[in-house]
Amino acid sequence: MLLEKVKNTVKRYRFLERGDSVVVAVSGGPDSTALLFVLNDLKYDYLLKLSIANFNHMFRGAGEAKKDRDYVYALSQRLRLPLIFGEADVPAYARKAGLSLEEAAREKRYEFLLNTAKEVGASKIAFGHTLDDQAETVLMRMIRGAGLGGLRGIPPSRKMDGKLIIRPLIEAWRSDVEVYLRALNIKPRQDITNTMTKFLRNRIRHELLAYLKGYNPNIKEALVRNAQSLTYDYEVLADLIDREFERCAKINRHSVRIPLRNFKTKPTGIRRGILRKAIEVLKGDLRRIDYSHIEDIEGLIEANKGALDLPDKIRVSRAGNSLIFNKTEEAPRSSPSGLRPSPSGKIRRQLLIPGKTHVPELGLIFESEFVRTRVRFGKPTNVEYMDYARLKHPLYLRTWEKGDRFKPLGMASEKKLQDFYVDGKIPRGRRSSIPLVVSGRKIIWVCGLRLSDEVKMTSGTRRILKLSYKRAA
Repeated sequence: MLLEKVKNTVKRYRFLERGDSVVVAVSGGPDSTALLFVLNDLKYDYLLKLSIANFNHMFRGAGEAKKDRDYVYALSQRLRLPLIFGEADVPAYARKAGLSLEEAAREKRYEFLLNTAKEVGASKIAFGHTLDDQAETVLMRMIRGAGLGGLRGIPPSRKMDGKLIIRPLIEAWRSDVEVYLRALNIKPRQDITNTMTKFLRNRIRHELLAYLKGYNPNIKEALVRNAQSLTYDYEVLADLIDREFERCAKINRHSVRIPLRNFKTKPTGIRRGILRKAIEVLKGDLRRIDYSHIEDIEGLIEANKGALDLPDKIRVSRAGNSLIFNKTEEAPRSSPSGLRPSPSGKIRRQLLIPGKTHVPELGLIFESEFVRTRVRFGKPTNVEYMDYARLKHPLYLRTWEKGDRFKPLGMASEKKLQDFYVDGKIPRGRRSSIPLVVSGRKIIWVCGLRLSDEVKMTSGTRRILKLSYKRAA
């Protein structure tokens, strides 16, 4: 029974204390609706003060969004709970910020929920993630290439901006939710976007997991067990890394210094864990920090000099025999993976189509290939897809020139590249190091930042060209 499972989970992880004020994230779907009713049942045991928060991502038409909103409003009236609505044009924000829809939705949703918690004086925010979500997340991260930390899946709870995120349904299956709602005669809303296979999670949910059941009928249970086992292993490793970090790192308010004399002799796993810990100390989390960023830092160590920018205004530099991590206002919100400072002089190099093109001036290798499909969401910034029929050949790679203009994806007209860099808060010193892919006289890709609208994919696209780049070995 769902209620009993949740009670046990709440006790095991000490999610609730008497008198807690909790914001419940409710979309109107099955999981969040069940979460709301379960917490409402527990309200009397813990003397909880509950508030409902509903967020519209503006993925769908106004009509469907209004039905969701009306449904959640009816729930709030039935349970006599306060309700706070929020909305954001997530697709527009994703285009502007250069994020996937999933990343942009997560940012705006958390921003709304954290602000709501502050507004109502809540210390906790409850989400309706289930074991099914856990299995899907582990598989999705495995596909994308996550490390040990990522393969732990969704944590039962976590701290964020002074609030505790809790997941009371994390030890229950979606089937438990369905049985629970049927028993209460509650018919939740069904979000049509949950069936759209253009989203990676939905393809995993509806296609890949069904396929893997042919190899293991209990594939979801196996994925969940793996996540739990990796959590135990990670806790041991994290404790070891914390102790090593305390021994070697020198922490100031806006910087972390790591002496390299003994650092280089440590095992690779410990070394990389310390680098990630240094970033986390300054940044507050490790979001948008991926494998390539850690590779770049290790490259910086071997280079003996230089600096690089990481997401969220983190700069890493060599100073003598130390590595310095700084929180700086000059660093950009995110940076193209693998870019080095530009050499003096201009670069102009023809790209092989298909094939690999080595650009020694930037220390990069560009690769082009024809593909049948593209990764729509969760795509790394060093990869882009375009409509081959809309290109003029040959394609060239060059760097910024005075007067450059291009038409950013999602925009109706061209703009000066300089203005694009200013809007994106790209430091002046980095602008000449960003490669530009040129077709004819048109810039079609500002590498790592934005594709041109003029070569975007459409429903009529028949041949897809994939371009990517990576640091040369």
